[in-house]
Amino acid sequence: MGRQIVAKFLVLTTFTSQELRVKHRPEHREHLNANAASGKLLMAGPFVDESGGFIIFEAENEDEVRAIMNADPFTTEGVFASAEIKEFAQVAGS
Repeated sequence: MGRQIVAKFLVLTTFTSQELRVKHRPEHREHLNANAASGKLLMAGPFVDESGGFIIFEAENEDEVRAIMNADPFTTEGVFASAEIKEFAQVAGS
């Protein structure tokens, strides 16, 4: 059997406050690492200016990404001011 085709998604986020971000960062990173271990999360990190960050997922569809994001402590604790999900077509890189 061949590899199941999945889509790639970029999530662009902004933060509400640095205080909340620092407070909930350990649980957020635990959530990210669990999704990386499952193969869903490919890459994530904050912007150098700390205004927000990005997460790249490989998932079946946008609903799956939305469910993962909704379970993220940064979502449940109000750290994300916004989280825009965009599907993209990878044309280079691994």
